[in-house]
Amino acid sequence: MRRFLLALVPLVLVACTAAPAADQAPTTSSLPKGDLAVLAERIEQRWAELGTATFHTEGFASDGQSTEVRNVVDGTLRRDGDGVTGSMTMDVSTGGQPKKIALVVVRDGTYVQVEGAPMPAGKKWGFYPSAGGGEVSALLRGFGPSATPGAELDYVQPRAALIMGKSSEQVDGVPATRFDLVVDPLKMAKVIEDQDIQLQHTQLAEYGVTISASVWVDDTSAPVRAEYRFELDGKVVKQSTTRFRGWGEPVEITVPAAGEVVPADQLPQ
Repeated sequence: MRRFLLALVPLVLVACTAAPAADQAPTTSSLPKGDLAVLAERIEQRWAELGTATFHTEGFASDGQSTEVRNVVDGTLRRDGDGVTGSMTMDVSTGGQPKKIALVVVRDGTYVQVEGAPMPAGKKWGFYPSAGGGEVSALLRGFGPSATPGAELDYVQPRAALIMGKSSEQVDGVPATRFDLVVDPLKMAKVIEDQDIQLQHTQLAEYGVTISASVWVDDTSAPVRAEYRFELDGKVVKQSTTRFRGWGEPVEITVPAAGEVVPADQLPQ
């Protein structure tokens, strides 16, 4: 199972043959910067108030050429203090090879079950502690920089993004306001704590990869949809879209029984 998880981790999403691009500033006019700060504050406040939601995520990552990873994730999440816990199933396709993964994310780590992976007798789950679960963290980074469900919202960042458009739409029958953002990768790197993700965003800027994002909120400012897109030479090379529903409704996040769990460093090689 450890070997399979490592195979799922995509390389830094820059084209190996691309040359660093010259600095370019967005030329599209934007709404006042303060509007994004207000939006981000309202989303954060509403999420903290409601605490729980059900989500559906679809995403993919590509090296811009032939290698591609696609994933579809369904699960529930709970805001737990400053962190997010959750339970989810992830259908992953790497180079056309499908695999199903179940994950339970808790404060101190992640329980992982990979369909068909060899396991010690009587064990069903591997446990990757937060401090040493690099492979799982890399897998969860598909959601966004903070590597948690709903992390597409990380790009609603007043210190790194600008609102480029605003419109009214329906999302799954819910009236919503859509905000389209352009994100500066270098400025985003400065507000990210994880050094690996900092480096990734710096490299994205060097190679001319642009970041755009969109968020849809209902009339209470609860997010109903969020997404980001990385583009290189006009082609989307990474994208993740999450739809939220059932905000504030009870959710069940069941931690696997201790007898079914083995530490990640004891998993078969």
